[in-house]
Amino acid sequence: MFKAKQLLGTLLLGTLLIAAPAAADTDTEDLGKSLGLEFAPGMMGSLSFMQAGVTLPTLGSSFQIGIKGRMCSSLTWATFIDQETGEQASFHPVTAAGVISFGGSGPILHGAVRPYGATDILLGYTFTPYDNLIYGTGNLVGPNLTFGVFGYFGLELFTSDRMAVFLDAGGGFKMLKPEDSENIYAIAASWLGSGFGIKMGIRFYP
Repeated sequence: MFKAKQLLGTLLLGTLLIAAPAAADTDTEDLGKSLGLEFAPGMMGSLSFMQAGVTLPTLGSSFQIGIKGRMCSSLTWATFIDQETGEQASFHPVTAAGVISFGGSGPILHGAVRPYGATDILLGYTFTPYDNLIYGTGNLVGPNLTFGVFGYFGLELFTSDRMAVFLDAGGGFKMLKPEDSENIYAIAASWLGSGFGIKMGIRFYP
């Protein structure tokens, strides 16, 4: 884990050193305020995810709204033990969701870096495609509505007037409203994805 953090820090520092000279000559007045296309992998609690979407043109001087799609997957088979009944569940949940984000950004610092903060509202569906593919189980979680709220702060580094890389971190929670509230897989999946979150990605401003 420590080596992974060192590698992430080294990559981020390298990107800063390489990109800063290119961004220094960029006009910063309208930097990052147009329609943006975003691609980002990340972590939310024990789930990893890939996200893609758009950031709408900035409203006023700093207010931003984003519309994104997110696919989340457990890093490995998750095991849950009900402390009251002793019943166990081992499965590999996946969540497909839409995300609406809203927040604000600060001024461009040093001609290249923009701080920002936002809240994500997640709404989607949790299912078990890997279990079904391997064991033919169908969706172990059953019909459900998956929702969550996450907050984060980050930095966006502009490598040119049309491209930026970003890193943000924060946390929040994810929950399920299942059709069968006694389904142990639905109970187990309810909080998977809650806790600390981080993502790093790229934005294009065509």
